[in-house]
Amino acid sequence: MGCNKVGVLTLLLLCVFLVGSNYVEAQICPQFCEPNVDYMTCGSTILRPTCINCCQATGRGCQLFRRDGSAICN
Repeated sequence: MGCNKVGVLTLLLLCVFLVGSNYVEAQICPQFCEPNVDYMTCGSTILRPTCINCCQATGRGCQLFRRDGSAICN
């Protein structure tokens, strides 16, 4: 009888773990500055970052641009 309770409890905990876990896609961004960035846009806001790269910008929903207005990250 004791083994049945342990088995049921283990199965219940396993189900709670599998159903309750949230999967998140992680992205590791390298830590370097993109040298050709003149400005970036985040929505309708124009910013002039001192040090950022494509991975960091796209993770925030932003776009990087060169001085001539051409996009850096695609």
